[in-house]
Amino acid sequence: MLVSPRVAAPPARRISPSAAAASPCCRGFLPAPAAGSRRPRGGCRLLLHSAPPRAAAAVTGAERNPRAGGYVDRDVLRRLCQEPNPEAAVNLLDEMLHRGGAGALADLRPEEQAAVLHACGEARSLSSLRRAHRLLSRSLPGIATPILCMIATLYCKLGARGDARRALEGASRPPRKLQEDGDEAKRREAYEKVRELHEEIRAAGYVPDTRYVLHDIDEDAKARALMYHSERLAIAFGLVSTPPGTPLRVIKNLRICGDCHNAVKLIAKVTGREIVVRDNKRFHHFKDGACSCGDYW
Repeated sequence: MLVSPRVAAPPARRISPSAAAASPCCRGFLPAPAAGSRRPRGGCRLLLHSAPPRAAAAVTGAERNPRAGGYVDRDVLRRLCQEPNPEAAVNLLDEMLHRGGAGALADLRPEEQAAVLHACGEARSLSSLRRAHRLLSRSLPGIATPILCMIATLYCKLGARGDARRALEGASRPPRKLQEDGDEAKRREAYEKVRELHEEIRAAGYVPDTRYVLHDIDEDAKARALMYHSERLAIAFGLVSTPPGTPLRVIKNLRICGDCHNAVKLIAKVTGREIVVRDNKRFHHFKDGACSCGDYW
């Protein structure tokens, strides 16, 4: 660390002249040596006056990147973004990536990533924006959602709506096959739970009220349509996704139908769960086969 001799320092303990003479690197900061002794050459003052400006900048304007073994040139990057000079800023990112290898840009703060992207937008440089997006995608384990939204917004601003759509669809999404497999398994589990609940509440005395099905279909089809109403699917999904005894809360943007109201009362009873359904009129607290609305809504 470089220390300027002009900066006032707290009083230091006394050091004997002999110790001062034996420490040439402390010349200028300790008492003068005894008369007649030769003053040592070199020392801190000479180092300060002869140190090249680039060395001082390397100490004060760059931070060590322990993972990549290089330096993150934050001051240079900040200056290029303020000019703005997006092409030079992206070239600096590319240089840092080649110098530090994969993961070299992982220590870039979100505000520094945003500054590079903002410079590309201010200069209306679509090519620089694409390069910055590609470099960040290669080096970072995952682009943060705010940065991803900023990239998509800048793509739209520069007229590249296709790039914006691809950035939002593919950057932070897990592999499509794995996601589909997990979603499909959970969907099948929820539908199986709905059918299982239907049998349990039928055994408890539930009778489908097909008056709430307005389609011109037979009674069995009406009963099946009631069984797959959205609130029942949501409750079944909650039952297979939470530990036993966990209260369930469902929000519905339409009014709950009378048949589902009766069915959820029995579902709460046979599962031993407390179920709260919020429709567009009020809250319904189902517990032990009863509802807080008193069957009036």
